[in-house]
Parts: sequence; structure tokens; C-alpha cells
Amino acid sequence: WRFQVGINSAQFRFSNPIYSTTQSFQPEAGLHLSVAHSRRLVDSSKTKSAFVRKLLFQWGINLNEFNSSGVVQPIPFSYSTTYAGLKSGLGMRSNLGKGFTLSYSGLFLVNQLVMGSQKMGVQTYNLQGNNQFDRLQFHLGAELQVLKKLNTQTDLFIYFSDFWQLNTIQKDGSQFAINPTSLGFGLHYSPFKSHE
Repeated sequence: WRFQVGINSAQFRFSNPIYSTTQSFQPEAGLHLSVAHSRRLVDSSKTKSAFVRKLLFQWGINLNEFNSSGVVQPIPFSYSTTYAGLKSGLGMRSNLGKGFTLSYSGLFLVNQLVMGSQKMGVQTYNLQGNNQFDRLQFHLGAELQVLKKLNTQTDLFIYFSDFWQLNTIQKDGSQFAINPTSLGFGLHYSPFKSHE
């Protein structure tokens, strides 16, 4: 099992092809939490491929805060959002020696807005029901971890991840995307046997 906590920096991007404008807002810090389970994709006794034997499959749940701010004409505004979702992916591990391991994974996320608000000037608007924010979001990305073994069952790790939203096109032809980057630390624990 992997338990991780970190800080998100989410890039909000909006483009309107009608007016040929692209807006990129200032990222603000937000919380990242996730719990995931990892195991070998295929039992090593059932394949002769050394590459396939190294593949690890993971799935889990995550909670993300994606926040941003900016100024328009010249009114200050900010977005504060919380998303919950699922993640899955494939990865591999490389032994670095002296108890250190490098883990690299490709991940797919599905997120749904739990709560969110937009503050513009002195006005605050609920983002639930907003077509840009309150819909399923699909993200594709990668994560890199450096693990330090504490004992046969436990590793501590630091991680870096970067994701890109896939479903960005809106009904009116405009595009809106939340592309988060995350940095943090976590614990990898295997209660029954040492992990690979």
C-alpha cells in the first residue's frame, strides 16, 4: 500500500477560438492526498518476459485541491476547488543501491468536483453545476518516486508528478483545462511480505 501527501500546483488554462484568446491563471497551492495499492501485473511464474515481470500495476483513490488566481479588467478573482477520484497505472522499479529505489509510473486519473467556489471582487459563486468544473475530468500523466527502505516491509519516499487534462473541449467550442503538478512524500507498506 502507498500513502502519500503533497502540495498541488495547478495550471488553469482557458482558450476561446472565436476571440483567439488564451488565458493562463496564476497557480495557487492545494493539498494532495492519495491511497493506492500496487502489485505485479503478471505472476512472474506465468511469463518468460523479463520486462513483463517487472511491471507493477497500481490503483487507488485521491483527493486534490486545485486552486488558482488572477486579475481581469482589473478585478481580482480566485478559484478554490476540491476533487475526489480514482487513479490507476503501470510502472517499474530500479534498484539504486544502499537501500534506495527509483520508481516511475504512467498514471490515469478520473476526478469529479466535490466542492468549489469562484471569488470575483467581493462576490463568491458556487462552482457546482458549472459546466467547466463540475464534470468528470480525465488526466494522463507520470509520477517519479525515490524510495528509501526502512525495513523489509516499509519504505519512505518522495515523489513528483505531472498531469495533463484530456477532455478539454467545451460545448461552445472553447477549451478549459486544469493541469496539476504535485510534490510530496509518502509511505509504502507491505503488511505480509517484503515488496519487490
